[in-house]
Amino acid sequence: MARILSTLHGCMLAIALSVLPAVVCHAADAEPVLERCLVSLMEEAKVPAREAGVLEELLAREGDVVKRGDVIAKIDDNQPQMERRKAKAEHDQTVAKAESDVDVRYAVAAEKVAQIEYEKAAESDRKVPGSVTRVELNRLQLNEQKSELQIEQAQLEKKVSTMAAISKGVEVDAAENAIERRLIKSPLDGVVVQLFPHEGEWMQPGDPLARVVRADKLRVEAYVDSTRWNPEQVRDRPVTAEVVLADNRREQFKGRIVFTSPIVESGGDYRVFAEVENRQIEGTQQWLLRAGQTATLVIHSKEPPLPAVRK
Repeated sequence: MARILSTLHGCMLAIALSVLPAVVCHAADAEPVLERCLVSLMEEAKVPAREAGVLEELLAREGDVVKRGDVIAKIDDNQPQMERRKAKAEHDQTVAKAESDVDVRYAVAAEKVAQIEYEKAAESDRKVPGSVTRVELNRLQLNEQKSELQIEQAQLEKKVSTMAAISKGVEVDAAENAIERRLIKSPLDGVVVQLFPHEGEWMQPGDPLARVVRADKLRVEAYVDSTRWNPEQVRDRPVTAEVVLADNRREQFKGRIVFTSPIVESGGDYRVFAEVENRQIEGTQQWLLRAGQTATLVIHSKEPPLPAVRK
């Protein structure tokens, strides 16, 4: 009996060893199919108030699809509006003064008159010595020099007025920026999923006002067995994510691997991220794939890698 059992065990071992290499070869050639992968958000933002003030108007509701730069809410801006009008008036005044050359032209004309007066007096003194006193000649000569300096003074004042106009222009820009900062805008394309305050409430800088999440592209997080697939076999490869919806309908979404972790976890797996393109239900603004769902991820490791993603 012992001899029969020993013979039977040897035969079974030989069969197992002859089959095992084929199974391993098949597994090595297979594309990774990863079950129960988590779908998560790629981008989200809690949009804060940037200035203190009363929340004057909410322009979005939960569920609204917004584009980057769309105004979500508005904080009272009466004070910066008045400051802008004042700064604009002062800026216009300094610009008009800087553009005017009346003072320069007057100084040039005055210098010509003073020069003529001095030259005539000097000529009279040469023709009739003593007809013009030395004191009078010195006074006329000084008056001519003074007129020359007044030209330089007028040119300097014009330059100062130009710089003052630039300074007032900055004040106008600052006032307009203060108005702009009271418009709360979406920092990304996405969906408003939460509004925190209500109209009429007082906002402080940094207070969260809305939560916006990106829905057109989502992340699928998975773990790959490091004993079966090396990172270079999955890095930058195209993927297909499949989810089962509530009516047992299966939907597939295309994407690519964008991150391969250099760290192997304690269980022997390493983490990868895939970005997949979402799509909307026809005729609505609702998205098929949602964060929090689980998906089956197929990594097309046999296909050539895609160009690296550049930020």
